[in-house]
Amino acid sequence: MGIAEDVAAWVASNWDLDMTLRQWWARLSAAGLAFPTWPEGLGGRGWRPSQAREVLVALGGAGVIGPPAGNAPNMGAPTLLAHGTPEQKERFVRPVADGTEAWCQLFSEPGAGSDLAGLRTRAERDGDEYVVNGQKVWNSRAESSEWGMLLARTNPDVPKHAGITWMMVDMRQPGVVVRPLVQMNGGAEFCEVFLTDARVPVQNVVGDVGDGWNVARTTLAHERGSIGQQQPRGLLTALAGSMPGHLDRTVRDLVETARRLATDPNRRSDVMVGSKSMIRLAKDVGKAADLEVRQRVADYWIRSEVHRLTGLRSRDNAKGGKPGPEASILKLSTAALAHLSRDLSLSIAWALFALLLLVFGTSRKLGALRWVSLFLLLATIGKVFLLDLEDLAGLYRVGSFLGLALSLLVVSLLYQRFVFRKPRPEGS
Repeated sequence: MGIAEDVAAWVASNWDLDMTLRQWWARLSAAGLAFPTWPEGLGGRGWRPSQAREVLVALGGAGVIGPPAGNAPNMGAPTLLAHGTPEQKERFVRPVADGTEAWCQLFSEPGAGSDLAGLRTRAERDGDEYVVNGQKVWNSRAESSEWGMLLARTNPDVPKHAGITWMMVDMRQPGVVVRPLVQMNGGAEFCEVFLTDARVPVQNVVGDVGDGWNVARTTLAHERGSIGQQQPRGLLTALAGSMPGHLDRTVRDLVETARRLATDPNRRSDVMVGSKSMIRLAKDVGKAADLEVRQRVADYWIRSEVHRLTGLRSRDNAKGGKPGPEASILKLSTAALAHLSRDLSLSIAWALFALLLLVFGTSRKLGALRWVSLFLLLATIGKVFLLDLEDLAGLYRVGSFLGLALSLLVVSLLYQRFVFRKPRPEGS
């Protein structure tokens, strides 16, 4: 039998909806199917990346929960497998394969982002430990991680790239304070971490002291490779580590929760509108014949295709075990495309958005939206007038749009006046 058939047979014998996530991940690791490229005994079988991909696809086809995800398996464990001692691999990599411990990355600082080698967090030797003081920022999942992959300066008297050391720091000790960075949408995907006299045992140094920059290059290479990877269809994921509280939940509960969220129309994970959807949007609102819109949509389609092909190239490099810089380009282009998607989609459907605000802003609780929508309508009309002043068809569209807007405004005001009017007190 091939890999897919073997995995399907193994799942049929081991997948039980009443077992806990801890038990499932332990079985997956013991079978070497959690991370097949890793060594035997550490959650893997020593297989090639292409074979590991077949395992993931087969697990997705079975509709089961996949191996633990996150910073630890994506970039941390591969770093220890490349630079760690046998004792470090046994201590740190095995819990990653079992999903019982999660890691965060403690690299960037307020003054050391793109210039990472300029970091100022200090680690000073004190007997068999290092005492760490400093601040890190943009640390994803730091609030739910047992361990941190820390870059600290152990020698300030040498060139900046030569005085850095890579070490594992326990995030649960009193000297580590984690503060979530709340975003404008209310989420907190990143944190800032303050280290005050935090202690790191000498045996937690990965690689040689002062050689942390070379170790970090391995970490960053695997981070780039993980950016371009896509989960196989049907594969479910769950947060690793003890802090999220999933380990002792049944897989039945986790599967039902994941499927319910996947079909929730209020949950959207897309950061941009697809190029085909953008074309359809332009057609739906009658902008497909507009030369400026056509040019901008064509440009968006081209950039989207370049983005897609870069992702495929990044994925193929990761399959070959040699992640390259394409994933970094992919991350940058994702942000640029997301901004372009927002600007272009609003530009195409701006008037429609304003009209919807006008219609749904009739309630007294939403009364302010009506005036916001009026401002948007006037701004849109003014823009069209300025751009299409010599275009009779454009002026006709503006006139039709203005008539529709005024009609909706009258309906909105009448609706609020007679439907949402405040009742008079009794006896008045």
